[in-house]
Amino acid sequence: MNVEKCGQIMHDYLLLDRHEHVPLKITAHLLVCKKCRTEVRLLTIADKACTKPISIPVPITSDSITSIMKAVIPNYTAEEPEFNKVSLKRWVVSGLVMIFAMLFFGINSYSQNSQIAVSVYLVFAAFITAYLALFVAGNMDFFIKKLKNLQITV
Repeated sequence: MNVEKCGQIMHDYLLLDRHEHVPLKITAHLLVCKKCRTEVRLLTIADKACTKPISIPVPITSDSITSIMKAVIPNYTAEEPEFNKVSLKRWVVSGLVMIFAMLFFGINSYSQNSQIAVSVYLVFAAFITAYLALFVAGNMDFFIKKLKNLQITV
């Protein structure tokens, strides 16, 4: 085949995005030209090799990690940072208080007047929405871990 044509075909092929449909012109040329077909096959193999995760057979111990961290950050200490533990007891208690308050106000005499009852229920709906938003935002790490575990098992 013509060297200039092969060069142009390879240039057009390399301009394509990954998993993009290969145009008919390039496909037809690859069917005919063994040299270009071989180059494309080698490029595909190289791409798969480059995108595969690298495995390092070196055992990682806490001593090796500590020495690396000390080399990178001179004042590094191996102590684990202390995180504030979020207590779900407070969330459950405050949620139960909101539910009991809503039931109390629903049974109370406000239910006789429908306008007051609707406004009370709207206020409770706003509080419950804010409560749930704060709960999810405050425990985002927990939900992300649960989602990752679900994706792994599914």
